[in-house]
Amino acid sequence: MICKSFQQVHGILNIFGWGLLLPIGAIVARNFSKFPLKCDDWYQLHTLCQTSGYIVGAVGWGTGIWLGNSSRQYTLKAHRILGIIVFTLATLQMLAMWLQAKKEDECGKWWEICYNVLGYVVIVLSIANIFEGIGNIRSHAAENWRWVYLAMLIVLALIALALEIYRWIKSKNQQQMPFDDNDIDASQQI
Repeated sequence: MICKSFQQVHGILNIFGWGLLLPIGAIVARNFSKFPLKCDDWYQLHTLCQTSGYIVGAVGWGTGIWLGNSSRQYTLKAHRILGIIVFTLATLQMLAMWLQAKKEDECGKWWEICYNVLGYVVIVLSIANIFEGIGNIRSHAAENWRWVYLAMLIVLALIALALEIYRWIKSKNQQQMPFDDNDIDASQQI
């Protein structure tokens, strides 16, 4: 019974950390840094989401490693390997966040590209591993967890989609801004 409780703790921590907080942090960084919704505190919020997601996910990962080592009957090889890859890449992502290069440097733009790609890879692999873990649940609760997590992802995707549409509309409007009265040449005025 204790092992079942630890399995539930492992799943909840990983869904909340890797599967919810990390994507929220990515949405914040994409949409609140400069354009379309400038927020001066975006970096603190992004860092808070990413760091909290990493810590919660790491505790969930550690619980999963402990569960895997204490059980002889469940090996869950694919779930374990994906979990180790997610943890390793997320650790690199956290180090990169704290050791970032200055944007003015030549390596700064390459660092930013690598940082963003690595972040999206971690999110995609985390989602895949969460579904892999839910698929390993041997009870009727697995279907409930699958639908709950899918609903969470749909809400996040709809928020991200709405923000992308807003970003696109706002960029189109800025490209087609009408002339300001002060920009008209004096010879054209009546």
